[in-house]
Amino acid sequence: MKHLIKADFKKIMYLPSYRYMILATILLSIVFGIIFLFTIEVTQGKLLTELSVLEVIDITLLGMDAAAIMLIIFAAIFVTKDLTSGAVHTNLAITPIRRKYYLTKLSFIAILSIIISTALIIVFFVFDQFIISINQMGALSFDSGFFAKILGSVLMVLFYSLLSAAGAFYFQSTPGGIAFALSVMFLPALIKMFPDDVSELLLSVFPEKSLHTFININATNSSWVGAITVLLIWIMLTCAISFWRFKKIDY
Repeated sequence: MKHLIKADFKKIMYLPSYRYMILATILLSIVFGIIFLFTIEVTQGKLLTELSVLEVIDITLLGMDAAAIMLIIFAAIFVTKDLTSGAVHTNLAITPIRRKYYLTKLSFIAILSIIISTALIIVFFVFDQFIISINQMGALSFDSGFFAKILGSVLMVLFYSLLSAAGAFYFQSTPGGIAFALSVMFLPALIKMFPDDVSELLLSVFPEKSLHTFININATNSSWVGAITVLLIWIMLTCAISFWRFKKIDY
């Protein structure tokens, strides 16, 4: 499996379409993070110098949303291209055990999303440090709140990337994988329009609330346990169902 994952990394390095998409993911995330920060006066009516250090970090980390969406698209394309007629026969001849093939693809997507998320966080950290220094906004504190925000951002990108990959396996199509992950991401926004009692109940089973728990500095240990449980249930159920579908298909 280790060699198969390495082969997938070589694939994205040598194929221009994958390489350009990864580059676009990184650049768009950085650009959006910077735009969100410098347009804060228009969007929230606050001057940049009025923001706290944690608020600066929060705003630039919104660029990670762009990374999540781009990697949702990438994951679905990457999985589906290897399932096209002709390619799938070659791939399954090399890796006849479908469980191994399935886990290899998901492991590759997971590792790639973590690498890209980490690289982006480092870029945002350097940029935030520069902005904080030139505006004399105080020192950046490496407390639990800071690391919780970092963890939450990485988990968000990882989670939605895996959902997209699993969705692509289930629907056997790029649009299916993308639509599945994006619907899980954006449905909570529609649910919030329902009455509070109904929306609160529905939102508790969606991953958005659980992911938000990690960036909430006031979250308790029990909240973290609940959030992790919800995310694990989503991933395990989605992967189990998509693998069942993949295993049943006669190529």
